[in-house]
Amino acid sequence: MTGNNLVAPHASGDRDSGAPDTAFQVIVAIYSGALLAGLATIAATLTGAVPAGSPLLGALTTTYAVGFVIGTVAGVALSSVDPHLPRRLGRTPLRRLALVAPAVFFVGVWLAPLEATVDVVAVWSTIAVLATGYVLSQLAGNRYVDTVTPGDPEETWRWDPPGSVRLDAALFALYAVLGAGNAASGNWLQALVWLTVGAAWIANSLAEGRWSFGPRRTRCEVQFYDAGLVKRRPYTRSFVPWDEITHARLRDGELVLDRGLRDVRFDRDELEDPEAVLEAVDRRLARNRS
Repeated sequence: MTGNNLVAPHASGDRDSGAPDTAFQVIVAIYSGALLAGLATIAATLTGAVPAGSPLLGALTTTYAVGFVIGTVAGVALSSVDPHLPRRLGRTPLRRLALVAPAVFFVGVWLAPLEATVDVVAVWSTIAVLATGYVLSQLAGNRYVDTVTPGDPEETWRWDPPGSVRLDAALFALYAVLGAGNAASGNWLQALVWLTVGAAWIANSLAEGRWSFGPRRTRCEVQFYDAGLVKRRPYTRSFVPWDEITHARLRDGELVLDRGLRDVRFDRDELEDPEAVLEAVDRRLARNRS
């Protein structure tokens, strides 16, 4: 976990060349398809266009499939209009949160006292929109960070994100037990929800590098760029501009970077030498203010 002075020249912005972002377009297409398909199918069922008692294999499935295809095409078209859309969506936490917000509507539909057919569509739509919306928000955030931090980092520090394998495993076991209990009582939709939550918890633990093993685990770093600090996880990155950091200090071995009403914290076990990182941060802040 030592700091490395790389001092590499910045690239000329090749991460924001304006070329089509295939990964982003694919996720937008799936997200838009799932969103429109869920809305169209629920609307058709509630308005009587698809009778509430219709089986899933039939008019309901056709409505969902048509909605998904139209939504997918619309998503591809939308993401192709503006090549800078990923970084625009990833610029602020509020914009990224808005991508998963539609899932709240489907949860409300599921909890409402409606027909069982509507419940099935609402549950599947909640899972699909929440999963793809989360992936889309993280991907957009990564694209924004790539845009504001071109080139290689000038300094890097090994970082061990906080986490507990035992706690995560215990929570997953709890979700699995709840899912099995609901399945045994015949409540398959509730069982699906709990099992999905458990799978999402495991996937998120790996994606954020909270475990000491897993793919890309060695990529967890704190990186210093000319524009700011990046907390790099195996698959996600977050950015803190230097001009937003008002004060840096050690408190009981914990490194705290104040940024207005919020702060960035690193526990004593996350960094091998917090004092050295603090000195490097202070140098950056002094240089930024001069």
